[in-house]
Amino acid sequence: MKSFFRGFFATLLIVCALFFGSQWYINRSDNTAAQTWVEDLKNSNEKFQVLLIGIDSLDSKQAENTRSDVMMVLDVDGAKRTASLVSVPRDSRVPIEGHGKTKINHAYAYGKQDLALQTVNENLGLNIPYYIVVDYAFVKDVVDIVGGIDVDVPMDMDYEDPSADPPLYIHLKQGMQTLNGDEALQFVRFRKGYKNADLDRVKAQQAFISSLVNKVKSPGGLLHAPSLFVSYMDHTTSNMPLSKVSRMGLTLISIGEENLTTNTLPGTPKTIDGISYFIVDEAGTDRLLKDLHMKPLK
Repeated sequence: MKSFFRGFFATLLIVCALFFGSQWYINRSDNTAAQTWVEDLKNSNEKFQVLLIGIDSLDSKQAENTRSDVMMVLDVDGAKRTASLVSVPRDSRVPIEGHGKTKINHAYAYGKQDLALQTVNENLGLNIPYYIVVDYAFVKDVVDIVGGIDVDVPMDMDYEDPSADPPLYIHLKQGMQTLNGDEALQFVRFRKGYKNADLDRVKAQQAFISSLVNKVKSPGGLLHAPSLFVSYMDHTTSNMPLSKVSRMGLTLISIGEENLTTNTLPGTPKTIDGISYFIVDEAGTDRLLKDLHMKPLK
């Protein structure tokens, strides 16, 4: 199965976090207490870190021998009032326990979310406690639930692969437009035509973050919370308690999207023995994560 999405899936998880927190708020019978709780979060020192994993599968709960298509580290720091999203290129060549040096997206196939989380922590020098795995059916659901997403399609996109699972038929025109769920899947599964391949694809899909967050924070956005919750439960696998997802969501709301930064690990593409890899710049990665306060200074 061909890979289908990069930074876009992480946006959906952020959106769901926003919804969980907001749903808690609007369902409180004591609005004064709810408001007080939200205000307390604005002064909270709580820090959240979670590895977001997107997989090439219709069902994240039943996926076997499936490689991850995207890994992103989400860091929300209540004390510093910042949030950071860092993409880990899927072709990054790293050591994976028991399997030598290979592409980091193989870790999920070898040991699912536990080995994927271990591999990211060991190679980035982090101690991320949580993971959220999402399948691409979630993409379609969420986009349809919120009524479509405004997207500036950078080029005409035309590609067909009837043998893909599910069959792949991509036909999108260049320009700003509102994509429904099926069209969004076409967009995020499209790989051909980007000048700098993986890296340009990461940047293009990270641009969706602002559009999605604006959409769900609109006056009518919170009305979709129950449907999004059902979709989240159907299409994700996670060890992060919903209570913590809720707190993370409200912390994100209070921080504001203007303080959410998106980055990709620095490095360069390289072909080794006929295989295309991404060689991570270890020193540059260390500086980036320290600058983002995602790992302590030494």
